[in-house]
Amino acid sequence: MIRLPLRIHLFALVGLLTGLSLGPARVAAQDMAPADAARPIIIASDPWCPYACDPATDGREGYMVELAREIFQAAGYRVEYRVVNFAMLKRMLHDGSATAVPGAATDMGGALLLPALAQGNSANAVALQREKDFTYSKPDDFSPYRVGIIKDYAYGGDVQRYIDQHQANPDRVWVLSGFGYSQLVQGLRQIQGGGLDLLLDDYNVLRWQLRRLALDDQMRVVSLKDDADLFVGLSRSDARAPLLARLLEDGTRRLRAEGRFLAILARYGLHEQPMPER
Repeated sequence: MIRLPLRIHLFALVGLLTGLSLGPARVAAQDMAPADAARPIIIASDPWCPYACDPATDGREGYMVELAREIFQAAGYRVEYRVVNFAMLKRMLHDGSATAVPGAATDMGGALLLPALAQGNSANAVALQREKDFTYSKPDDFSPYRVGIIKDYAYGGDVQRYIDQHQANPDRVWVLSGFGYSQLVQGLRQIQGGGLDLLLDDYNVLRWQLRRLALDDQMRVVSLKDDADLFVGLSRSDARAPLLARLLEDGTRRLRAEGRFLAILARYGLHEQPMPER
C-alpha cells in the first residue's frame, strides 16, 4: 500500500536529485532565525502503526516517524516524538506545540501544510472473521453489516458519507473510542465475539494489529481499494512549515534514491509501490 519511488529513466537525473538533496541542511541553517533553528521539531501522533507507532508497545516509532526524524536530523534539527490521543493532537496543531503529523491524508481543515511529495499511501479496509464473506464495490455494501469505526477519524469520500448518514444508527455504525490501540483491540475482540461484523480502518494498520494480537488465523483484511496518498504534514501554526515541507520533499527523494527508504519500510514488512508527486 505504500507508494514509493517514481521510475526515473535518466541516470543523470537520478544523480542530480541525489546531489541536490545534500543542499537543504545548508539552506535550513541559512534561512532560519536562530531561535527557530534551535527549537525542536515535535512529531506527534496517536498510535497508528506501522505509520506512527507507540514505542512502549511496538518497540519502534513507525516508519513515517523514522523517515521524518532522519530527514530533519540530517538538516541539523533536534527531533522529539510524542504519542498523544487524537483530540490532543488537534489541539497541539492549532496552538503550534506539534510541528509534524505522520500519516496525514488531508490538511485537516487547513491546519496542515502537506509536502508536494507523499511519504506513503493508504487504503481503507475492513477486518472480519475469516469464514465470513464480504465484497466491496460501493458503500451500500456495508448495509447488511454492523461496522465499527474509530471516534473522530475521517475515512473520506463515499465511505465517510455512508458513516455520516448512518452514525446515529448503532445497528449500522458502532463508534469505538479510547486511547492508543484500545479502540482497535476493542473492535477486533467484538468481531471475535460476534458483536461487530466489520471493523473499518487502514489496510496496513489492521494487518499490523492482527499480527500483533496473533489473530491472523481467525480474521482477514479486505481492502476497499480507495487508495489515497499519505504525508508527514506540517502545522501551519509553525512558521517553519514551508521550509520543513521542502526538506521533507528533498529528503524523501534522497532516501529513495539511496535505497534507505526501502530499508526503513522493510523493518515494518511493507513493500515498494509507485508514489507520484502532487
